[in-house]
Amino acid sequence: MGGNSLRELLQKYANTFSNQLEKMTLEENEQRSVNHPIIFLFLGDQVKEALQSIKLINEEKWQNSMGVLYFHAHQTGTITGENVLSIQLPGEGLDRKLKRKDMYEAFYRDETKLIELNKTFRRLSSKIAEYGKVYSSLKKVNLCVVTAASDPANILIQEFTLLLKSILLESFRLVEVDLYGLLQAKQDGDHFALSTSLGISFFKELDSYQNDEYTFKKDLQLTEDHLRLPVSHQPSPLFDLVYLLSDKNEAGLISSDANQQNYEIISNLNLLKNRKMITDYHEKMDSYNHQDFKRGIRGNSPEPVYASAGFAKVNRPNKAISLYAASHFFNEFLASLKAVGGQPRETVLSLFDLSEDAFLKYFHDCLPPLENLADMNGLMSVANSYQTVKRMSVREAEEYLYEGGTNRFFQANFDDPVREHMQGLHLKERILSCLDEHVINNEKYGLYCAYLWTSPTSSEFGISVIEEIQKMLRHTKDDLLEAESRLEWLYQQMVDGCDFKKSYLPFSDKKNLNSFQRYLFDEVYGKKYEIIKLEVKHAILKQYQAVLEENHFYFRKKIELIDQVKSSLKQAAAESLYDSDDYLDKNIAEYYADIISGITAKLKEKHGPHFFSDERFFGNLLTLLENGTNALLERLLLVCNREVLTQEEFHRSFEDELLERANVMTRYENRDVLSKEDLFKQLYTRLHENSAIQIEVYNYTQEHRFEEKYFFGDFYSKFMNFALEKEQENRHFKVGCAHEKKSSGIEKLALMGGFKLTDLMYYRNGEKYYKTYMENGYEFHSKSVKTNSIS
Repeated sequence: MGGNSLRELLQKYANTFSNQLEKMTLEENEQRSVNHPIIFLFLGDQVKEALQSIKLINEEKWQNSMGVLYFHAHQTGTITGENVLSIQLPGEGLDRKLKRKDMYEAFYRDETKLIELNKTFRRLSSKIAEYGKVYSSLKKVNLCVVTAASDPANILIQEFTLLLKSILLESFRLVEVDLYGLLQAKQDGDHFALSTSLGISFFKELDSYQNDEYTFKKDLQLTEDHLRLPVSHQPSPLFDLVYLLSDKNEAGLISSDANQQNYEIISNLNLLKNRKMITDYHEKMDSYNHQDFKRGIRGNSPEPVYASAGFAKVNRPNKAISLYAASHFFNEFLASLKAVGGQPRETVLSLFDLSEDAFLKYFHDCLPPLENLADMNGLMSVANSYQTVKRMSVREAEEYLYEGGTNRFFQANFDDPVREHMQGLHLKERILSCLDEHVINNEKYGLYCAYLWTSPTSSEFGISVIEEIQKMLRHTKDDLLEAESRLEWLYQQMVDGCDFKKSYLPFSDKKNLNSFQRYLFDEVYGKKYEIIKLEVKHAILKQYQAVLEENHFYFRKKIELIDQVKSSLKQAAAESLYDSDDYLDKNIAEYYADIISGITAKLKEKHGPHFFSDERFFGNLLTLLENGTNALLERLLLVCNREVLTQEEFHRSFEDELLERANVMTRYENRDVLSKEDLFKQLYTRLHENSAIQIEVYNYTQEHRFEEKYFFGDFYSKFMNFALEKEQENRHFKVGCAHEKKSSGIEKLALMGGFKLTDLMYYRNGEKYYKTYMENGYEFHSKSVKTNSIS
């Protein structure tokens, strides 16, 4: 499989670890469960991304997220899911000048669409009962409406909200409805003026909906038999609370992740408002009270007022940590493979059956015993006189005495058996078997040593058996040439000049002939025996060379797969810090290299020096690689999940881990050590600065500003005590802590309300566009929809 597949595996692994850390702290922490059922109603195409993101955030963070329901009214597309219902709105291809108004009127004209909507809303109501077991109470339902201010579909917001509310009230005592309006202040599109005008149109209607005198009555409940029932709303604001969230914060800054931040705000606000209370509640936790906040932002204002929020988090970068942990652990594995490569020459040659003792065994198996040359004494010679041969060369004498019989004997008893034995030796299988048994399947050595030792040249990590074979081949060839040269010299000697015992006494002729014959068999044929032996060694070495070179190519392909995995790990770890927070992500590579080194040492002590080759870890690496890079990476990530990330070093408190990691480089550089108090100050400042309210308000026009601030984290941690005390030093607003036994980070939610729509920079900047479009024939409102002529 290719690189994309490796990337997906790594991404899944990092996400799983991050989620597991969260869930580990959630298992005993009911604070991340919502108490009453929640339905999210998303209205319009522009909130499709919001639906996807908020659903994902809820699933990652809420224990009973499987019971949360989502509804999307869209025109062009939505998402699917077991707990997602949707309906397609009318109005495709409408005139842009009249789109908002015509969408409203098309909805009322299409009775089949109204029947479908009724059916879908009743299915939503029924599904709550199906999921009822995941909630602690079904007395109340929270309806959370999400729309984009500039989406034409929000002209139908009162119809959708009140119809669903009326159907829910048939089954539940109380339905509490909040609205989250998303604003896009960034003017980088082709239609920003029209988009802003649509947003102002919605605001004018919204001010009417939020008026204390707002009423509604229309026949929206529709049966399958086309019988109509009224949906009514008595004088009071349509929404309990309206939060307006922009991509531009109160400081006028637009960040690239503003939308994602707003989605997290919506999720956390719903959790804060609706979470289960813990048994060990502490008065300093100051839990959120929805009605108190609502009263607080209203003050004495006779006009509708609105709220917004800001959100910040300081999280341990768990995904980056898990990827660096995997990369470092893999490097430890590779280092262990390389470390055993530096074995002594004698040891390596012995493993390949190329030691002197191994060759003696080969010779023993291949060659008839040297002593068998004595059988040549039984050969009959044609003459018994030494005198007849003493002036001949040894070659001439041999031919004269035996007429080729000696050569035939040697051929039949030595040359032919050796050749036959060598042909039936199946040396290739023997070499491969030796390689498998002694190296590849040996827990001490393995594939990397097989690759290293079969390399064409030696390296710092170990010798090359190929090089050693080449040296042995050269020596064997030299010895062979020398033996052949010596044999030729022996043959050319005059018999009487040869080095054997002679007698010059009378009647010694036969005795001298016998002495020459023994010399011929021992020296000449002894040298021929030596030559056969050298030829056998040369043949064995050549076969070794061919087999090992061929297998090195195979091993190299496998090592290339290892390198691919190593490269993917390194790249994924580096990429995880591309959008790095210089402070929170500091020293990850260095710190976790030390951590993994320590964990590896512990595993070695527990499981033995060669634990990497245990089946519990990587087992037989070559077998693993037969299934490609994915198999190796999957095994690595499995081992990391089971043996590495479960170690206590990965489950320390957020602030302790960050403090130690921040100081890890002081061992190598002369820098001041960061104190815990300094760390806390920096974390607090970061949370404070990053939790700016996500709406730009004209400060001097906002007569009443009401605020509350909440931390999500371990109430009993040292940092939380520090942060709460810091907030309370100049306390002019409510500060609380949503206690969670989480160790991976801290979140802060800042709530602010009390402003009017006219206080918003979005409104002040956008009204001129709205008026201009209206003057030029654009119709944004239906006569049936009340608007508040805000000025």
